Amino acid sequence: MTKDAKQLMEEGWKAREGLEFETAEKLLNEAKVIFEQEGNWFDVTETLNHLAYSEKLKAIHHNLEGMKLAKEAGELATLHSTNKVLVLRALMSLANSAGLFEQALKWGYECLTLFDKPAPRADVLSHIATFQLRTGKLDEAEVTISEAETLLDEGFEGEREPHRSIWKSKILMTKALIMYNKGNLTEGKVCIEEALKIADTQNLKTRTEEIKSVIEIFD
Repeated sequence: MTKDAKQLMEEGWKAREGLEFETAEKLLNEAKVIFEQEGNWFDVTETLNHLAYSEKLKAIHHNLEGMKLAKEAGELATLHSTNKVLVLRALMSLANSAGLFEQALKWGYECLTLFDKPAPRADVLSHIATFQLRTGKLDEAEVTISEAETLLDEGFEGEREPHRSIWKSKILMTKALIMYNKGNLTEGKVCIEEALKIADTQNLKTRTEEIKSVIEIFD
């Protein structure tokens, strides 16, 4: 049985490397069940590791596909002379997920020039602050997130839900990360807890999951 399970595990991770994620997960889970039945806990952990890598590779693959779509949208916006601000927002978000923070910064600054209302500008600034943080510009990030907070407060009542709560929780989450990296854990924890409260109150499930991935560092 162990030999069969090991074969399944090998076929599983090879399928994963071939981007055949559904097949990979099926094979790896089958192997995991056999290892569990045998009490082979070392190989149970191995299959779990392979499944974890599968999730990571899926995210990378999907992000690349997203980048292709956003770039196609950008080409169409240029061709037909339409407003490309939403394209830029998508591109900077995808670049952030891919770790391309310098490129994300460029798109962020370009996006900022296309907004005049305070609340949407605040949202873009919160992204820019994130990119500054990721590129080691900690002091700049702190200034930028402070400006974002001020602008959102200025335009908050003029915006509708859920947008304003999405933007507010994003700003607070980003501020929490900046405070954490500056060693100010107390203020950072206050920010991240407030962000989670807003997300939960407004049932912002995607934002809640994102915040939960951050809040653990303050425990």
